[in-house]
Amino acid sequence: MLLGFMAEGNALAQQSKSDESLEFNPHWSIGLQGGGTYTLGETGFGDLISPAFYLTGSYKFNSALGVRVGVGGISGKGYSSYASKGYEFNFIQGNVDAMLDVSSLFWGFNHKRITNAYAFAGAGLFYGFDNDEAAGIKNNGDDLRYLWTDSKAFVAGRLGIGSDFRCSERFSISIEANANILSDHFNSKKAGNPDWHFALLAGINYKINKNTRPSIAYAEKVRKEQMAKEAAAAAAKEAAEKAAAEKAEAERHAKLAADKAAKEAEEAAKRQHQALIEENSENVFFLINSAKIRKDEAKKLDDLAAWLNSNDNFITHIVGYADKETGSDKANMKLSEHRANNVKQYLIKAGVAEEKIILDFKGDTVQPFGANNVKNRVVICTLE
Repeated sequence: MLLGFMAEGNALAQQSKSDESLEFNPHWSIGLQGGGTYTLGETGFGDLISPAFYLTGSYKFNSALGVRVGVGGISGKGYSSYASKGYEFNFIQGNVDAMLDVSSLFWGFNHKRITNAYAFAGAGLFYGFDNDEAAGIKNNGDDLRYLWTDSKAFVAGRLGIGSDFRCSERFSISIEANANILSDHFNSKKAGNPDWHFALLAGINYKINKNTRPSIAYAEKVRKEQMAKEAAAAAAKEAAEKAAAEKAEAERHAKLAADKAAKEAEEAAKRQHQALIEENSENVFFLINSAKIRKDEAKKLDDLAAWLNSNDNFITHIVGYADKETGSDKANMKLSEHRANNVKQYLIKAGVAEEKIILDFKGDTVQPFGANNVKNRVVICTLE
């Protein structure tokens, strides 16, 4: 269960807590440790302490798990209560440990964390030699029942805890305590239980390669965020273009409708205007060789004057004509002018402003009602 939790937790914690753009990078480290060792015995603690040094090499597979190999040692001590005398022997120790980064396991990988606690368990091989002092005590009468001479190898189980203190990107210092469980023969004395060998060590470690690299997950996150931004921008652009196109189309349709309505209104106005022109334009007819406005015809001019006086945006174009069948061309031209002038003066007397009257005369050069028609003795008043 612990291993399952450890694997799951570590999988979730590969990105550095202090910089999500970086993730854990498997790496090698070397270290040098020194300190004191203590082999459990029958005298005071201080009498059984010996110096020791170790050279280590380690590899971290992920932010929580690693493996370490080490070699070192110097000496161990024992004590004969029979002879009241201590003795010293030498050994070389090799060990292989499985390492667990406790801080990364429970709080996630942080490449700038100052303190990283760790624990380990493993196996060691102790190669003992130069045990002459114990042999001398044996020869003096002490019954060292497990005395070994020359050299002897011992297999040990080991476990320990420690903490690394980050100094820089590559360097750290460490403090470590470990315990080694060995055969009862290790200190040459029979105790009826395994011999315990303890060590308290301080060391310096150097990372051969960095423990971080650019985070694949972060790069993917950034890529997806960028894609999302680009997609959102493209969608917004598409929506804006669509809205603009719809607006332009709506405006085009509105303009077409407005143009159509304006055209229809203009045509309607023209029709209305034309209808008003047709309704209120007048033809004033005269007798043969006469320019006198008769009473019945005067009524037409009264109505026309009233219309012009109440509709300032209209003017009237009056044109005098003569019947080609009577009189000469010259006389008819003069007659048509006289008729047109009489109509103009009548309108002016009826209150129509002179500037609203346009006068013209054609004599008999134009016959508005066709040849041989007495209606050509006329002044046509056309509204404009």
